[in-house]
Amino acid sequence: MPASCGPSRPFGIDAVLNRFLLSSDMLYKITVEPDYLNAELFNRETMDETREFLQIVANAAVKHRRSRVLISVHASNPIFTVERSGFLAYFKKLTADPSHKIALLGDSVELGISHQYIELIGRQHGVRVQSFRDEAEALQWFKAETLVR
Repeated sequence: MPASCGPSRPFGIDAVLNRFLLSSDMLYKITVEPDYLNAELFNRETMDETREFLQIVANAAVKHRRSRVLISVHASNPIFTVERSGFLAYFKKLTADPSHKIALLGDSVELGISHQYIELIGRQHGVRVQSFRDEAEALQWFKAETLVR
């Protein structure tokens, strides 16, 4: 990555979108996979960082026409204020596609519990979101046929 690339100048490579952002200690990477968007988040601590990350992920999903999003969160604070995080607002466009799926992975028990809460609130608002313990399980859920009501 060029030295000039920083928080205000995202860097993209051909069909693969790789973004690294250092805001305080927060770091994220977004990769466009053939069937889904892979978003990895490290060291997120504040609600502002949460909103920034979710907005970027949602915009990338729309831009790259990915209705399936895998969000992996590492070494970050859990979120229990879904509305304040912007999760519902940012992923609203994605819910227009009935096949949309958002998988959440966390590297701690606390993140797992907060992801289950996000799952509960998201489903109440028509967002197909599910919490997982490992990536293979999440990717299997993406591949499973979706029954549309």
